[in-house]
Amino acid sequence: MSAVEVVGRDAELISVYDFLDRAGRERATLVLEGEPGIGKSTLWQAAVEHGRSMHGRVLSARPVEAEIGIPYVGLGDLLEGVLEDVLARLPAPRRRALEGALLLVEAPDPVDTRALGLAVRDLLQVLAEQRPVLVAVDDLQWLDTASAAALSFALRRLERSPVLLLLARRPNATQIPELERALPEAVLHRLSLGPLSVGALHALLRDRVDRVFARQTLLRIHEQSGGNPFYALEIAGALGAQIDPTQPLPVPQSLAELVRERLSGLPAPTREALALAATVGTASESLLERAGVANEALAPAIEAGVIEFKRGGIRFTHPLLASAVYDARLHGRLAEVVDDPLARSRHLALSCDSPNSDVARTLDDAAQLATERGAAALAAELNEHALRLTPTGEVQDRHRRALATARAHQAAGEWTRGQAIARELLGETEPGPRRAEVLVLLAEFEIDELAVPLLEQALAEAEAQPDLHLRIRIRLAHSRRFTIGWATAFADTCAGVAVAEELDDDALRVLALSTTAFLGRAVSPPEALVYAARAREVSAQAGDTDSLQLSAWALGQVLLDCGEYDAARESLERDYEVWRERDERFAASLLWPLAWVELWTGNFERAAEHAARSHEISVQYGTQTHADPLPGAWTAAFQGRLDLARRLAERGLALCEEQIRVAGPLFPGVLGLVAAWSGDVESGVAQFAEADRLAFAVDWRNPHMRPWTPHYVEALLEVGRIEDARRVLDVWEADATSLARPRVIAHVTRCRGLIAAAEGRVDDAASLLEQAIRSHEQVGDRFGRGRGLLALGVMRRRQRQKAAARIALEDARSSFTALGAATWAERARAELGRIGGRVREEGLTGAEHRVAALVAQGRTNREAAAALFLAERTIETHLSHVYAKLGVRSRVELARAYRPDSEVAAEQTSVEPTIPN
Repeated sequence: MSAVEVVGRDAELISVYDFLDRAGRERATLVLEGEPGIGKSTLWQAAVEHGRSMHGRVLSARPVEAEIGIPYVGLGDLLEGVLEDVLARLPAPRRRALEGALLLVEAPDPVDTRALGLAVRDLLQVLAEQRPVLVAVDDLQWLDTASAAALSFALRRLERSPVLLLLARRPNATQIPELERALPEAVLHRLSLGPLSVGALHALLRDRVDRVFARQTLLRIHEQSGGNPFYALEIAGALGAQIDPTQPLPVPQSLAELVRERLSGLPAPTREALALAATVGTASESLLERAGVANEALAPAIEAGVIEFKRGGIRFTHPLLASAVYDARLHGRLAEVVDDPLARSRHLALSCDSPNSDVARTLDDAAQLATERGAAALAAELNEHALRLTPTGEVQDRHRRALATARAHQAAGEWTRGQAIARELLGETEPGPRRAEVLVLLAEFEIDELAVPLLEQALAEAEAQPDLHLRIRIRLAHSRRFTIGWATAFADTCAGVAVAEELDDDALRVLALSTTAFLGRAVSPPEALVYAARAREVSAQAGDTDSLQLSAWALGQVLLDCGEYDAARESLERDYEVWRERDERFAASLLWPLAWVELWTGNFERAAEHAARSHEISVQYGTQTHADPLPGAWTAAFQGRLDLARRLAERGLALCEEQIRVAGPLFPGVLGLVAAWSGDVESGVAQFAEADRLAFAVDWRNPHMRPWTPHYVEALLEVGRIEDARRVLDVWEADATSLARPRVIAHVTRCRGLIAAAEGRVDDAASLLEQAIRSHEQVGDRFGRGRGLLALGVMRRRQRQKAAARIALEDARSSFTALGAATWAERARAELGRIGGRVREEGLTGAEHRVAALVAQGRTNREAAAALFLAERTIETHLSHVYAKLGVRSRVELARAYRPDSEVAAEQTSVEPTIPN
């Protein structure tokens, strides 16, 4: 049977697998609760297959509603395939009762229910003596009464037999099935499955429908489906290529039939009242009363569970019910009674079918108010209606509103719709500054080099408008930075700052200052910091959203690349809190530099979370750039998840080729880490050399922007290229010294110690390494300190200073383990094993034993994930822990070291590393 793919249920899977780990040790029951389509059966099936993979005995049944009246059909399904093994061991009366119930023999008399219950009890006990037993029943609410009674009788009398019971059912607090009621609460655990998150739903639709929906469409699918994966798949499958953001999503026929059953018995006045409530959204009683709906008209719907009172309003118990009764003809009626100006404007727009200048002007104001409130999707919808209602003859208004609508859709994540409006507008616009505006807008839908042709064309058409011309020049310099070099682009924008001052336009000043700060961080960090601070100051005066966001991004990025991590974190987190409710897309973009901050300060898990969230939102908004995978790739490498780091880096390189036509230096940098830390040091050296070549080609003189350098030096030493290592380090040190970068200097000092050790200058090496450890600690570089301790411990071990070596290596191992740096924790543990004596074994968990066993057999991570029904990321995490605990560094060493009953494997590692390891 193929592996069951479970999306968005990592926490639930962990709970289920923890439950299955009890097999053979204790008696326990797990009940999976969830509405139809929520995914409980998928989770149940994954648990069943996982139970079989653990070599346990699985008795499973999946009853259906049509068979609920057939006696013992469920019991027959459960016992299929096991009766031959145990029937002969049952006492004759009990065996006859079981055979009669299952129609294995003629049974003219009624089945003796007591004998049958005892037979089922005996059968389960016999099976549990051989190996762990899992009894699994899906859709418990459809289990026939006779089977439920027999199982209940048996389970009440199992006492301490280690039989696990896995049940899945729909939630119904008033009618708990008999089988569940028969179980003691002490062994009963319930797991309720709620709706999928938006991110999980995005992954589900991408994988199952093979389509990535724009962010706002995704949110609408999530809202209408209530996060139910089955409903979401049905809705997504019914959507065409063009989705009108001003109209409700269609309800597929398959789902419409489901909700009609809930609504069919309601009286006509109730259905009319529900249509009004659905059209308004969340309706208060007073609003419905003003619209002419009497409270008594809603009573049947409340009794039927269609609506409920919640948070001061009336809400549908599931969004699909609202979709089924929605009536667009009621918007005009609602526009007369709602209080909120945005809601009133929206209802007014939806009630108009033909152009209306007055309504369009009203919608302009409403869209601006929605933007100020941070309601991006509503702002886009109101702008769309304003454009739709603008008469054809009002050319200037149509041009202005088309630009505003396209930008509003862009901000809301509906890039396809926004780009389509901009392209249509371009075809309608004569050459000149107005056409240049449209070209600039279209360029905003492109990334870097892809935007250059549009910007160059716009620049030629904007000569007569100095402010627009300068804005285009600045954007063009930024987009071409990887082809003309960051120093040239920086010089161009520096000149632009002077022009912006002459034009006396605060918004233009902020754009010029922020872009100059962003570019300057690679060329002249001190100047960049001045520009960023000035941009922040001016943006506070300008007060518009674009200016505030530009300056926030620039300041956080510059502080990061100046090594001012505490200040960067404070700035970025403060701005994230400001924007997280107002502009999700921009707030998520702040997580990108924040991920780097957490990585360099040793908070690897938090860095990974920020990187993943930033990447997820950028994909959903259609704003993914070549740089998006970078912090995730580097963090994965530091965590020891080298396969993931490689995949992310390769994805980023593909985006680089597509968007900027050259490779970004940080991608070969992380590939160098992956190669060197996997044992292929020569390939690592080649990747590091390429990273250096690319960085200097585009003027990256800031040493913080070349973080692969210390690892490059160590790899060169490992292959015996001491002079090349010294040359690389000299350049990095010169840049760090000129900019007074203490964090980089600490790395330089450690690398000097490694060079001294490679040259046999032991005393100098020890002194430099001890100095580096202190320096790393002073600047808060926990990973660098661990590397220094590891190098010092290796050197002391080689000098046969066992006690001193053990102290340094234990400290290094503890530091790496606390950081989650699995690769380096493994190396420290292996070095401890070489000192002599035995390394203390911390023990593998049950899940880690299973992963280790499969990998030791030669399975790939993907194959292990399929066998255990886990995500590859989970396999990577378990494998990292296994490596660290067993003191091995590769799959080959694991295969050699691992034994199911092994307590210590670190001593079996025989490779002697060089100092840089």
